[in-house]
Amino acid sequence: MTSRKDQLIMAVAKYIAFATFIIMAGTGIAVGYTGASLLSSYVAYLSPWVPAWLWLAVGSVMVLGVMITAISTVGAISTLAPNPKAFKMCLSLLLMVIVTEMGTTMLVYQKKALFLNSLTLHMKQEMEVSEAAYGVNISDTQMWDEIQLEMNCCGTEDYEDWFDTTFGNGTDVPDSCCLLISEGCGKGIKNDVTPEDDIETQGCLPTIIDDLKRDGETLSRGVWLPVCAMHVALLVLLLATSVFLHEGYTDSNFRVYSSSDVLPSPTRKYKTLVNDC
Repeated sequence: MTSRKDQLIMAVAKYIAFATFIIMAGTGIAVGYTGASLLSSYVAYLSPWVPAWLWLAVGSVMVLGVMITAISTVGAISTLAPNPKAFKMCLSLLLMVIVTEMGTTMLVYQKKALFLNSLTLHMKQEMEVSEAAYGVNISDTQMWDEIQLEMNCCGTEDYEDWFDTTFGNGTDVPDSCCLLISEGCGKGIKNDVTPEDDIETQGCLPTIIDDLKRDGETLSRGVWLPVCAMHVALLVLLLATSVFLHEGYTDSNFRVYSSSDVLPSPTRKYKTLVNDC
């Protein structure tokens, strides 16, 4: 049997592990929120123009958040239950998930210029195809009007891109490019000496990429990197508490972690029944 001091240390380790799992579950929610923000702000919004790998990347972030939250929740329950096998399994799964998370984060930061160039090239090609279909295809027309109105931009790289399209007819841009929207306000812009007084001249592609870079930096510095640092610190704390809990999970000390010691033992219950009779 362990001494009273050892029992106290193991009990404290149990509650520290429980609290650590709960905090870890909270960070999983933060990771999932990061993925959901990117999905709603860019990926789903610009779905016809973004590459499939971006969908996969953002989806993976959301799945990662769900996994961390689920594993940590089960880990917290198994710590109080107690369930030694479930505790060790949750700890092992968290270790694999966080190592994968750290490795992927380092890779993305090292190759972020490559990923950004690939995204820009893909979007440029898709936007030019969509731009050529403006006025012919309803979905492309609606998307361009929506993007140009909401992001205050015109054309793929600049407003002159519209002149080379069938819709532009060498001189026109869509009315959604105009600073003051009115029917036919985008006609004859090529002949305008100061087009910036009447329409947005900034292209949509550079506007989107600039916004994506800015929001990406904000999310990475404000959410992702702090969460990754917390994951490492919390994992180290869990590994440290698991050393103390290992002794407590032996048969001789198992009762230290269980609420069963507040109940009368079977022998004592039988004796009570006999005395009552």
